[in-house]
Amino acid sequence: MASLVKKFSLCILLVAFVVSSSEASSYIYLSEDSLVNFIKIKDRNLQDKKIVDYIKLRFQQGPENTIPEGKTEVYEKLDKYQVDDREALKYFIESTVQRRLSKLPEAETAMVKAIDQASKAKADFLIYSFISHLAFIQTDRGNPIGAIYSYGLAQKQALKLNEPLLQVYLNINISDLYYKLNLYSQSLYYLNLAFRIKEENKIKDDRFYTIISYNKAENFFRRRNLDSLQQCHNELMGPNNKSYKLFTYQNRTAYYISILKHHYAEAITQIKELQANKKYVHNDLEKQNLADAFYLNGQADSATAIANQLLVLPYSANHPEIKHHLYELLGKIARDRGDYKLAAENFDLALKQSEESLNNTTQVGNASAQIKIDKIENTFTDTAEKYRRERLILILVSITTVFMFAVIALLYRSARQKRHYEKLLYDNKKNELAFINSHEVRKHLTNILGLVELMSESKDKKQEFLLVEKHLYDSANKLDEAIKNISDKLSD
Repeated sequence: MASLVKKFSLCILLVAFVVSSSEASSYIYLSEDSLVNFIKIKDRNLQDKKIVDYIKLRFQQGPENTIPEGKTEVYEKLDKYQVDDREALKYFIESTVQRRLSKLPEAETAMVKAIDQASKAKADFLIYSFISHLAFIQTDRGNPIGAIYSYGLAQKQALKLNEPLLQVYLNINISDLYYKLNLYSQSLYYLNLAFRIKEENKIKDDRFYTIISYNKAENFFRRRNLDSLQQCHNELMGPNNKSYKLFTYQNRTAYYISILKHHYAEAITQIKELQANKKYVHNDLEKQNLADAFYLNGQADSATAIANQLLVLPYSANHPEIKHHLYELLGKIARDRGDYKLAAENFDLALKQSEESLNNTTQVGNASAQIKIDKIENTFTDTAEKYRRERLILILVSITTVFMFAVIALLYRSARQKRHYEKLLYDNKKNELAFINSHEVRKHLTNILGLVELMSESKDKKQEFLLVEKHLYDSANKLDEAIKNISDKLSD
């Protein structure tokens, strides 16, 4: 039966893997051949992305009783196809499973090993993904300082990968951490930053529109800002939304509005109906909201019961901001009943949790400031590198321009020299032809004319011709040679 359930869930169920606790998710289909198809992808980063998505979906969302068999199957395929990053991926699977089983120390240890293996293999995407998941685990363990430091490392890796989509995810995750620390202004800042990166890089994914609107609604609810909450709720009800949790988001923000409008009885009814609805995805603060609604509606016993239940849960133990709220609620209930001793005890416990939360917040603020400094340094480095490239391009353009001008000048000078030499040659030939004409042609022509005139004046023309024939013939030949010489000169 378990195998049938597994095959059914893997073959036909469309589900989403959770990218972060901020509800960032991505839709993919799984089939028995999906992992093999992903393994066969040649591009390493794309291959790693697909395999990581597969692991998240199978071990975070799949039936818990299929985990041991699933681990064996995935390990065998990674080994069979000699996947380059298989050792890192195996540690990632182990961490995912341990987190699913709420064994957070074991999950963190495995994730650190996964990061180490990915770093050795220089698998850039895996390094980013694993560090981000380490931050999720550290957040669950109530270690916001470690989480914000991990997010800082992930941010550097995202910039290295130069993928705006990863930066959007990362800023949403950071905003979620600040939200859990009750630092709502910082949370909203990172949500706005995520949206700006999405818009500037024209990332066409309606899920982000939905996720950011919902996360803003969470912040506005905690800040008791009804108008802004209503606006976010209206955006979630609009057509530009895509998320498998859209039903949850819409109905959760609806009862948030009821609470802020002081319609507590209505909010209680809404929450209870949602708890019974299989389409609704619960979160860690659902019961806390219900306890608040009960208290504000005058149902102190119900509020007390829920608060006491939440205080013994492991998750609450790791989060002083949650325990502070619950102890404060119990203190108010005891005060209202006139039990001032119990009220003082609860308020004192709330104060201690508040001090711990404040200490965490202060340290997170220091770590956050360092992240921003690192980001500014990275921006400065990028700007300097950009300036250096532009400077090199400018120098190259300048050198090319100077070279072109030099070539043009040389060509111009060469053309002028050529024209000068051609003119000298032309003048020389002209003078030479003039010399030949005046000294050779005219000389022989004059001789011929003189001989002809001599013959014409002679009484015995025949006798005279015989006497000058040889001279006339020599002069005619020389005249012919002179004319040929002129012709040759003109042909050069």
